[in-house]
Formats: sequence, structure tokens, C-alpha cells
Amino acid sequence: MEQNVNSHREEEIIDYANTSEFMTFELGSMKYAIELPKIREILTYPELITTLPNTSDWVKGLINLRGEVVPILDIRIKFNTGEIVYDDNTAVIAVITKDKRMIGIVVDKVDDVQRLDTSNLAPVSDMGSSIPSRYLKGFVRLNDNRMLVVMDIESVVHKSELGSAETDK
Repeated sequence: MEQNVNSHREEEIIDYANTSEFMTFELGSMKYAIELPKIREILTYPELITTLPNTSDWVKGLINLRGEVVPILDIRIKFNTGEIVYDDNTAVIAVITKDKRMIGIVVDKVDDVQRLDTSNLAPVSDMGSSIPSRYLKGFVRLNDNRMLVVMDIESVVHKSELGSAETDK
């Protein structure tokens, strides 16, 4: 039966297949996005974080999230996105990696969920974002002409990134 679908409806289905839902958030003056399926939950910045000795300054420490130990990473520090303020807007996005680790990333502000056409992602050069392009999937222009940068969260929180500064070479 489905072979009888006319061509314009098939185009709509194909277009819809290229869209995904993303959680948008702010780092400094830029808007970023992470695929919604990678996000477990959004938290207020925790009061109690167990700090870890001999770690990078962007590794804030560990929290207990419903019985699971979760590292908290302040990517604003890692990527030097501007003044670091911990206020009512500061949030932690708990993401689940491909290898099933849960990691909390600190952002300036969580915005909302948006459906984006991922086939329209433009490549990101190292210009225009304080975050190196190897951590980004691309960007889309929003209706208000602002740029929304899609973050490759897997590369940001990869185990090799959590070690020492050797990965910045």
C-alpha cells in the first residue's frame, strides 16, 4: 500500500526523516545544541560537588545522581567562552555517551527544544566560535538570523579529553 503514496508526500517524509530534536543552550554569547536523545536530564548547578585532585580546572568534580556517580565538566572553562558565573541560570546537562557513561556539562543557560533539519548543517570553521571545530558538527541559521552551533558532545566528553592537557596539542 505504501508504494502508492504520491511523490510530494514522499518528499515530506524524507524531509522529516532529516530532522532531529535538539536541546539548545547558551555558552557566552553563542547558542549551541545537543541531540535530545543524548540528554538524560537538566539539573540546576549542584551545591555539593566532590572535587577531584590533580584534574583540569574544567573538571569540577563528581556528584551522586540517583545512585550514579557523574563527573561534572564546566565546558565554559574548557572553551573559554567568557566570564564564568554561577547563578540561577547556570545549568548542568546530564548526557549519556555512546559507551553508556553519564556526564554532566555546565552551561550558562538552557533554552528549549528545537527540531532542526540536519541535512542543512553547514561546516564550522575555527572562526566564529570559541570552541575548536573538532568538537562541533556544524551550524544552522535560525529564523532570527542567529547562528545555532551543533556540538559533537561525544568528542567533548571523550575519555581522552578528561585526562591531561596532552589532547590539546
